[in-house]
Amino acid sequence: MDIMKKELDLRYKRIKEISWQGNSDKNKVLRQQFAKILLEIDFKKTALLNVDETFLATTDFRRYKWCRSGDTNSVPVKQVQPRISMIVGLDSNGGVLLSLVQANSNTSMMELYFTTLIKLLDRRDPGWRSRLIILQDNAPYKTSKDMMAFYERHRVPILFTSPHLYVCLLYTSPSPR
Repeated sequence: MDIMKKELDLRYKRIKEISWQGNSDKNKVLRQQFAKILLEIDFKKTALLNVDETFLATTDFRRYKWCRSGDTNSVPVKQVQPRISMIVGLDSNGGVLLSLVQANSNTSMMELYFTTLIKLLDRRDPGWRSRLIILQDNAPYKTSKDMMAFYERHRVPILFTSPHLYVCLLYTSPSPR
């Protein structure tokens, strides 16, 4: 360590995280509207399945690094190719549904995921649509015209969070006749 400090004039510093700029007044109001809808749900009768996705695209997860005094503490990123996407469903009863794929998240990928999810839910409980609401953020590929048609066609009860699309929508399809 003496070499790093004395000869190279490096210091071991915490990487500084920059705050996300999502707390505008508009976004605060939209999150409040979402909370009102969420609080109206009777959780004794209805479960939430929060579906979200992320990806592993880097090989460097450091939080500290050596740097010269006065230098920035930036970290070059090496991308994982192909990236690994993870779609996870966590339900309010403690269930976990995990999917790992080597594909980008887009409308086609979400349709494939939901087709498989619907088949699984139908097998486990044919009446799941009356007892489960799927909660998602408003990423454009989840709220695209094609996905909205997919949710309606498959009668998927879905709640989108705010503020990504700047609306809060609880969509439940009419019961089949």
